[in-house]
Amino acid sequence: MRNELLVIEDADVHLSILRKIAAQAGFNTTGVSSVDAASIVLQKRHFDCVTLDLSLGERSGTEVLERLAELKSRTPVLIISASEEDALYASVRIGNFLELNIYPPFAKPINLTLLRETLKQIARDTDRQRLVRAAGW
Repeated sequence: MRNELLVIEDADVHLSILRKIAAQAGFNTTGVSSVDAASIVLQKRHFDCVTLDLSLGERSGTEVLERLAELKSRTPVLIISASEEDALYASVRIGNFLELNIYPPFAKPINLTLLRETLKQIARDTDRQRLVRAAGW
């Protein structure tokens, strides 16, 4: 069973790259390009991981972090953004404050090798958790 990744990214070229890397790491991807679209899909479906761009048109990706917190999500979140380093780490602090499962951020241009390895690790962890739940441990 493949894991499910939600990619929240408004630049088509970055969405395409993230889809390719995610597939290599064992994920099916769903892509959305706005805060509103992310909120809708997060309400309806479970994802094993979320990648989040901080700049989504006129709105901020931190709104998505707030939505994840409202849903009491424990889904791993990877912030991927061209924002300044201070903004990246401020978003991580917000996610931690909201008690989300935030990973260290990725600055654009993305280190694709590191992203692929991070996604593979998340997939392995998710698979392991699924096996434990299925075994009733």
